[in-house]
Amino acid sequence: MRNILFLCFLLSSTGSFAQTVSSEKSTWGVEVNPFRLFILTNDWQSFSGTISHFDNENGVEIAMPIFYSEEKNNYYNGSINAYEDTETVLNIDLDYRKYFSGNQTEGAYLGAFGRYTYLDARVWDRPKYATVQKFGVGGEIGVKMKNIFNSPFYWGASLKIGGYIGSDNDVFNSSGFALGLDDNKLIVDAELLKVGYEF
Repeated sequence: MRNILFLCFLLSSTGSFAQTVSSEKSTWGVEVNPFRLFILTNDWQSFSGTISHFDNENGVEIAMPIFYSEEKNNYYNGSINAYEDTETVLNIDLDYRKYFSGNQTEGAYLGAFGRYTYLDARVWDRPKYATVQKFGVGGEIGVKMKNIFNSPFYWGASLKIGGYIGSDNDVFNSSGFALGLDDNKLIVDAELLKVGYEF
């Protein structure tokens, strides 16, 4: 009986906190992609998260998504493990998102972004590693649903399309998924599920 009463109290408190947060002029949010938390093995580690500032008076969100991936690939000569490569990708974005719902920071939005990318892996046709740092720009569309189950949690999805500035593209001999995408000149990113907490 005590557990049931405690659960009811917790749910009611969370609901009132969510209403208080949603009425604030400006709030903060932290998002993670929960599926990437399951990809933590000896061969592949990755993380995708976002820190956001919500301007709830003007319907604007300033966000900083961060993506990190480290993938190990084993190359074989017959049955012998010839060598092992490690491919590292780091993306740090700065996004401006304007929501269609007036002064609310939920629903559909249109935005623009800038990106810093760090890549480290084996170079095409050369027995050495290289590091590439480059910058890109682009636009995005997305949607965000807040106050899920009358709580401070929210859900978001987005599609980004853009391109990198300069010629440091198609540099690496990559069999990895993450590096293969960011080694191109074109930027295409789809986030289907990010769960966040607003405070």
